[in-house]
Amino acid sequence: MKKSWIITCLINFCIAILMAIGLRSAYVIPSDFNYTFLLHAHSHTVMLGWCYLAVYTFIVAKFLPKEAQNNPKYNRLFWLTEISVIGMAATFPFTGYGLLSIIFSTLHILCSYYFVYQIFKDHQSESAIETKLLKTALLFMVISTIGVWFLGPIASSGAKDSPFYNTAIQFFLHFQFNGWFILTVLALFFHQIQGLKISLSQKVFSYFFYNSIIGIVLTFGLPLSWFFNSPIFRTINSIGLIFQLIGMFYFILLLKPNLKTIFISEKPITKLLFAVAFSCLFLKVIIQTSTLIPELAIASHVVRNFTVGFIHLAMIGIVNSFLFAFITQSPLYFIKNKIGDFGIIVFLIGFIFMEILLFNEGFRVFIGKGFQQSYFINILIATVFIGLGLLLFLLSLLTPKSIKL
Repeated sequence: MKKSWIITCLINFCIAILMAIGLRSAYVIPSDFNYTFLLHAHSHTVMLGWCYLAVYTFIVAKFLPKEAQNNPKYNRLFWLTEISVIGMAATFPFTGYGLLSIIFSTLHILCSYYFVYQIFKDHQSESAIETKLLKTALLFMVISTIGVWFLGPIASSGAKDSPFYNTAIQFFLHFQFNGWFILTVLALFFHQIQGLKISLSQKVFSYFFYNSIIGIVLTFGLPLSWFFNSPIFRTINSIGLIFQLIGMFYFILLLKPNLKTIFISEKPITKLLFAVAFSCLFLKVIIQTSTLIPELAIASHVVRNFTVGFIHLAMIGIVNSFLFAFITQSPLYFIKNKIGDFGIIVFLIGFIFMEILLFNEGFRVFIGKGFQQSYFINILIATVFIGLGLLLFLLSLLTPKSIKL
């Protein structure tokens, strides 16, 4: 695994967190920047500069034979993709969806298509489990971009505020989060299990896999129900939630007999990260299941804190925790890395504090009590904790092993 790639990904993440601090501070200190433009820059940088490129790095390192890993095409593609990320981070804060930011966004999508093509061509594995998860995740990534391609024509037709425009955005986000990112980190996790020579039931895995895939597709009925007032979409979401719950049941059944074997030799900080990742994964399913209640299904969209809290639960709680855990398992993260361990703990404290604030304030809005006065300063503090923890984690990877920590 290339150290320069991981460091670049974490620097992108740091930039995204700086943007998040700027967004949070806007409610505490009067500012004159365009909030929406900076929000677009933040979301694109964290999703495409951190999550996408980190996942890219681990896929190349874990799922390709050595000769393919060393092929210069993957290195060139990584840095071309990074150029697109830098372009988005530099243009979105000032232009929003302007010509330059759209050009860089399009470049990123085209790079991702080429990446999918190359991985399908070069991937080799004897494990049907990790192969199914990886290739399905890659397909979901490609499918998710259909929503992006529809944005331009819809906007140019004067329908930017229409349900179709918002549906296209939600289509992209839904299949990116639930299909591409989460399935990929699970593929990486199962790859690790296969390396331990643990025998997993193919039958139980199939039940988990197919129920989960059907659940991912059908739960898109929830965002459809936000924009199109028809009971059919709520029904589709409800059916999808049932499949998702069945899939989660078989996921637990698949892993439960092997939990001690899987984690017995891991560092304490790695075990903590996996515990957070799986806890957030189960919590995500519980929260999604709550949308069976019509009032909560509506609130999941109307109450912005619920939406933001859920997105951060998926991206930071699940995807990021898995990625951090994989980094701590790598040779880049030496055994007694006190600064790195402390940074991760500070990061997680900030994340948990932020999630509590988001959902608590969301509940207050839901029941009609409104925001607490201290909310904005508290969530700014939580975001600063996340940034500080991330910075310490990054610095620990840059520190030579010969230096006593």
